[in-house]
Amino acid sequence: VIYWKGKGDLEWLLSRFRYRYLGVPPSLERIILKRKNLVLLTYPNNIILKVKELFSRVLIEEIAEVLCLASTYISPVMTDDMDDFRDLIVAEVKTTKELTDKDWKLHMRIADYTVLDFYTWSTNNAKEAIESGNVEEFLQERKEKIEKDIRRYWRIVEDEGRAFLAYVDPLAILRKYNLVEEFKSLGKDAFATMGILPVIFIHF
Repeated sequence: VIYWKGKGDLEWLLSRFRYRYLGVPPSLERIILKRKNLVLLTYPNNIILKVKELFSRVLIEEIAEVLCLASTYISPVMTDDMDDFRDLIVAEVKTTKELTDKDWKLHMRIADYTVLDFYTWSTNNAKEAIESGNVEEFLQERKEKIEKDIRRYWRIVEDEGRAFLAYVDPLAILRKYNLVEEFKSLGKDAFATMGILPVIFIHF
């Protein structure tokens, strides 16, 4: 799922990954080109839309939307503007390496595994956390899982450098902005938006 501000070269992404389908949130429909690998996403049901509206009270609406839809569609986020995610980042994969096309493709595929492998666990974990009333303890467990996941990127990860990828935890957003109880009232379908998300920074 893409979150694009026009700072990066979307054509670069589309031309090199022409066999990879990229989801476009409704709020970014204006950027859709006549390319078959750009797919306009829809909300699977009204509950996911309500979660987006809840998040939009404290986040940029387009950020709220891309996070909800990326989790629901079990997809990483690709962006050319990491700054808009800065306050939401739990951990980062940094690198000073100049990535080749092969590197980009490999690590985008690894990010696919990150979001997929996290999904069932993180959505169920969020449900358990909210029902228990002890969200803070569960957030620590989720952060530890994220730190372990960073090892997947061992070929490029370094202590310093620019961000290649950042992790965003929607449960942490609920806790930070005191939205837990309102979220809970939306029902079980809302937990589809609680997947831990890798956000890939496309920059040239």
